[in-house]
Amino acid sequence: MDKIKSTTLEVPGNAMEDDENAEKGGPLIQSVAAATEILEALAAAGQPVRLTALANQLGETKAKIHRHLSTLKALGFVDQDSQTECYRLGPKLVHLGQAATDQFDLRRLAEPYMVRLRDLTHQTVVLSMPANGDAIVNAVVESPNMVTISVRLGYRLPAHTSAQGRVTLAFSPAAVQQRVLARKLSALTPRTIIDPLALRSRLEKIGQQFYEAAMDETLLGISAVAAPVMNFDHELVGAIAIVGTTQYVHDPVEPEQLKLLLACAKAMSLKLNSSAFEGLGVPTLKEFIFD
Repeated sequence: MDKIKSTTLEVPGNAMEDDENAEKGGPLIQSVAAATEILEALAAAGQPVRLTALANQLGETKAKIHRHLSTLKALGFVDQDSQTECYRLGPKLVHLGQAATDQFDLRRLAEPYMVRLRDLTHQTVVLSMPANGDAIVNAVVESPNMVTISVRLGYRLPAHTSAQGRVTLAFSPAAVQQRVLARKLSALTPRTIIDPLALRSRLEKIGQQFYEAAMDETLLGISAVAAPVMNFDHELVGAIAIVGTTQYVHDPVEPEQLKLLLACAKAMSLKLNSSAFEGLGVPTLKEFIFD
């Protein structure tokens, strides 16, 4: 059991030094970055996590992670079970999450684009949001076909096993990419990419072409092609994908399907004042222009 306990509110690391670096235009404030990584790791776990497991995952000492956890706990961002001593996200994050949703609701913005893309491709359209390198399904518009592909809201798409996951990872910070590539990559099907070198090569290609396809990698018979949604700061805020059976969605991607997907992703990104798609030759289609 993890016996380290504390009720003292501490400032992790050299916070004053970090602040001085920030004022001088230096690197990120490391204590803030570390706390963010801890919160993302707790969110990704989906269940309470022990101190040892968290420290191992983040590649830090237990003492250092504990200092950050103590501060986050005192501020209400982290909770600790008194019986198991495991850590989980705290109640204050619920309020912050709701406030963030109220201020920026990607699902609301995406809805007309998703419906139009579904109507034009006749396939299920899925919107996901980034979560520590992986992708979490945020919205789904199902196809009108006799056989419909249904994707559960909140489902976590691992970074290496899906088109949306790889798009998300390709546009994630280098530290996130390194952490994902360092972990054990499990195969969901015989076609899942589990070689880190092959995965890194795919990520580089995605960064150039702004889309990715995955056939039979999450589930045999099901394929997807995805593209990034970017904001004004060239940061990924989500990924939009066409999902269907391998009969209709496959690799190489049908040119018309790809044109519609990229045009949709570009239009959504433009709505967020992003110029990330400039120079890629992606058309601006009237079908994705909404007043």
